[in-house]
Amino acid sequence: MTDREVLVTPGWEETYREWRVPTGFRADRTLYLSGHTGEYEDGTSPEDPRDQIRLAFEDLTRSLEAAGATWADVVSATSYHVRLRDHADAFLEIHREFVQDPCPAWTGVGVTELFPEGSIIEIAVTAVLPNEP
Repeated sequence: MTDREVLVTPGWEETYREWRVPTGFRADRTLYLSGHTGEYEDGTSPEDPRDQIRLAFEDLTRSLEAAGATWADVVSATSYHVRLRDHADAFLEIHREFVQDPCPAWTGVGVTELFPEGSIIEIAVTAVLPNEP
C-alpha cells in the first residue's frame, strides 16, 4: 500500500478549497509540488521580472521545507516562462542561488500566458524525500 498525502501549506488553503489544487502531493518518499508562481501574499504579481522569479523560488523553498525537503532533494523541475528569452539571464542567475550540485533534471518551456494574471514564471518540482533518521 502506498503512503499518500496531500500537502496544503499556509497561503494555499483558498487555492485548494476553490480550485482543488494543493501545494503538492506526496506518494511514499516522492514529493510532487504544483507549479509555483512569483506572487505577493495578496496574490498580485510584481512588475519586475526578477522579483517574480525570486518570489517563485522562495515560495518553492518554503513548500519544500514544509514537506521536510530541500533543493538538494529535487530531482526534476519544469519551468514555464512568458517571454522566456527576455528573462532567461535573470532566471539562470536566480536559479543558481537556490539550486546547487547535483542539479536536478530541468525543462524550461516558453508559453503565451499563465493562469495568474501578470505572471511570467511558474515552476513545478519533484523531489525524493530523505530517509527518516
